[in-house]
Amino acid sequence: MENTFEKLVEPLKALNDLTFRSIEQITAIQLKAFQDNAKIGMYALNTASEIKDIDSLKNYMESQIAVSQYLSDNAAVDVKEIAELSNSLATDAKEVVEKSII
Repeated sequence: MENTFEKLVEPLKALNDLTFRSIEQITAIQLKAFQDNAKIGMYALNTASEIKDIDSLKNYMESQIAVSQYLSDNAAVDVKEIAELSNSLATDAKEVVEKSII
């Protein structure tokens, strides 16, 4: 009886472990993005407060274009990494299910 129960529970434990690791990795990516965005936002506010003339406004606006591009590039990298993690989870979960059926 115990062996049968273990055979039923083992795939569930493996799937839970996979899911937990995936959530942990995705959360780490999101947390890093949040921290980076918060730092950039604070820097932008601080820099905006130093605008004194048309030249400093021009410099600020140019820097915001670069910041926007940086944020966009980082978001694309994060999305790609999360997609790869999701694909990996799906592949690993499929293997666990296939092994449990056989």
